[in-house]
Amino acid sequence: MRDLDEVRELGFHYFARGICVSHAYVHLIDFGSPVNVGATTVHPGDLIHADKHGVLVVPVEIARDIPAAAAKIARREQRIVGHCGSPDFSLEELKRLFEAD
Repeated sequence: MRDLDEVRELGFHYFARGICVSHAYVHLIDFGSPVNVGATTVHPGDLIHADKHGVLVVPVEIARDIPAAAAKIARREQRIVGHCGSPDFSLEELKRLFEAD
């Protein structure tokens, strides 16, 4: 990655292993094919979620399952957080909530 100030001004989001001050020579080999990025393979159509903590690849085949899975996790976390703030808090119940589906 290079020209960091200019790229930031554009609001362009990117992830790179490091910076490079020289010209980037590009030799197009193929497109629309899976690529390996680090230890991860990204296929055409995959969804990418990225932030300052890292990058997550969601295979397009399971993308439609994400809303239901996220709702399930949110419900579980609400029960756990609710119990932690409850006057009836107990470690036994907290353990049960963590182990429950």
